[in-house]
Amino acid sequence: MKKKYKILFSIIIMFSLLVGQIYVNPTWVYAYEEKAALIVCTEGEVVAARSGPGTEYEIQHNLANGKVITILDEAYDTNNMLWYKIRYNLIKDNSECVSYVRSDFVSITGDVTDNGTLPDDEMAQYSVMTLSEPYAQQLRNIGFPESYIPNLVALHTKYPNWTFTAQNTGLDWNTVLDKEMRNGVNLVQSSDDDAKKSTNSGAYNLYTNKWTEYETGWVAVGRDYLAYCMDPRNFLNETSIYMFENISYNPNQSLAGVQSIVAGTFMEGTQDYSNESIDYASSIYGIAQTSGVSSYHIASKIKQEQGIDGISPLISGTYAGFEGYYNFFNFNAYGSTEDAIYRRGLTYAKNQEWSSRYLSILGGANKVKSDYIDRGQNTIYLEKFNVSSEAAIGTHQYMSNVSGAISEGQSVGKGYTDKNQAFNFVIPVYANMPEKACSFTISGNPNNYLSSLAISGLPLTPGFDATRESYSVVVDNSVSSIIVSATPIVGTSTVSGTGTYNLNVGTNTIQVVCKSQSGSPRTYTITVSRLEQGVSGGSVVDGSAGITSSVYSVGTYITGVQPGTDAGAFMSSLSSSYTLKLLDASGNEKTGTVATGNIVAAYDGSGNQVAAVKVVIYGDVNGDGTVSVLDMIKMNRHIIGSGSLTNEYLEAADANRRGDGATVLDMIVMNNHITGKKVISQ
Repeated sequence: MKKKYKILFSIIIMFSLLVGQIYVNPTWVYAYEEKAALIVCTEGEVVAARSGPGTEYEIQHNLANGKVITILDEAYDTNNMLWYKIRYNLIKDNSECVSYVRSDFVSITGDVTDNGTLPDDEMAQYSVMTLSEPYAQQLRNIGFPESYIPNLVALHTKYPNWTFTAQNTGLDWNTVLDKEMRNGVNLVQSSDDDAKKSTNSGAYNLYTNKWTEYETGWVAVGRDYLAYCMDPRNFLNETSIYMFENISYNPNQSLAGVQSIVAGTFMEGTQDYSNESIDYASSIYGIAQTSGVSSYHIASKIKQEQGIDGISPLISGTYAGFEGYYNFFNFNAYGSTEDAIYRRGLTYAKNQEWSSRYLSILGGANKVKSDYIDRGQNTIYLEKFNVSSEAAIGTHQYMSNVSGAISEGQSVGKGYTDKNQAFNFVIPVYANMPEKACSFTISGNPNNYLSSLAISGLPLTPGFDATRESYSVVVDNSVSSIIVSATPIVGTSTVSGTGTYNLNVGTNTIQVVCKSQSGSPRTYTITVSRLEQGVSGGSVVDGSAGITSSVYSVGTYITGVQPGTDAGAFMSSLSSSYTLKLLDASGNEKTGTVATGNIVAAYDGSGNQVAAVKVVIYGDVNGDGTVSVLDMIKMNRHIIGSGSLTNEYLEAADANRRGDGATVLDMIVMNNHITGKKVISQ
């Protein structure tokens, strides 16, 4: 880099630090001198040259082993994988091209001669040949599945001193994912792309598009991103493979390597505090020998836990009530609020007598040794994902950050200036894994539900609910057209199928599609029945079709029904010129006990449904025909925003009959009913 550009770059960084607005972008590109290099892959394989730094970019050419290239620049993709921007010439016409390739398929050399043996025309198609090299067979013999072998062979070709051990977990891949998917076990930042987040019940409220925070700023991970982070095949490259290196003390690690890891962080150089002066790199290097833990692991672990700036109250030594205590590894630091997290973590530090920065790092390293390494969780991967047995899955895991092992492994790798050492990497293997490595694409919000769906002010049967996809409406012959409207829950979703529809006599099918930001569609179907001319009483404008009762009130809803009312007795108290049936919320004929959400449907002589009126029992919020604690729980979720009541269920929640929806006052009325103090007036 020319001097004037170095100066300009330094000024930019300094200014960014002053204003506090540095933005760390995973695809930040670093400029450096051009380098001659070769493509390195297994015979019979090809390396994809893409239009950008990441697997989501288009493949422009396929490059063979030995292909001469020039490295122009470096870039990291969204998963912190290093890619090279390269220049090369095509064999067919010698035209010059520029693309991106993954760094683990590149060998940086001096003078080279082009010995590419396969065509690199962008339209060429290549089949993957069976690997028959002795080393590939050796990998098979020690237990590696075929899908692991190409990358391991490529790494061994580049680094002949590297060896790999297959850790056969004996665990089913999907069982592992199921257990690791339990809410709160693995987390991503709430600011991450929504595609990384879980939409499981309890972790996500689809009605409000809100995620549950298990720690401040952290939410449950989605299955696809978890699978990506757990699949070892995604990290069999020279950038990330160090998550599989043994984290016990390694005498081959150097002080310079530790200094490289902490460079640019609060641990760089000697730091003078009011009560302590510490050279972090030297201290960590010495503590590694004392504790029996890898010095690179200690440095990377602190960097992962405390960030670049190291401004957490857990290591400030000044937090009120815990002055002079430090917790560099964040042990026991968890809770629903920041204060709870800090107090819990610093209480632990105080109990351990970690009364200096040095003692905290030493004590933390000793705990890593006793609690993890000595228990068989002796790699960064195993620290994060405990797969020692089926019972252990998802338990005793050092961190909840699902991508923590990835970033720590990459940080360790940066500490090695000489990667030609005799490393051994222990790599887990699972039963019934997918044929190819689990991929992940950042795609945005997955919510494809509607918050409302309406037709010209007419009621839908059943009443609208975001999770219900099929509805029906009956209209008089005089209604020749309707207007369909719909609103998505999430503003990034798109809706099609709304607008004005002209109706034929008979059945009309209307489909409204809500497509999420991630591209997933959900189809809502409305069947509109337009009655023939001359059929009277069929309009559903009032919804009643002449249904009357001397016992119950018939209007927008049928009310006045006591909890526990028998369906037969209920129907015998209704009369109409039409045939009446009691249906459940799904449209099936109902027997037993009447409940909120049940439908009294009217049919003409031909069996066509001409009207439908829903039942509301005040206090029966969950639609089981009784008033119980379960109804109060559902009410409470609605009130605090973790659930949502709509239509007849929201009406049933108005237990005090004040017309103000679901409130705490209604819960008091329900509690009095449940405890026998006062029965709800129906």
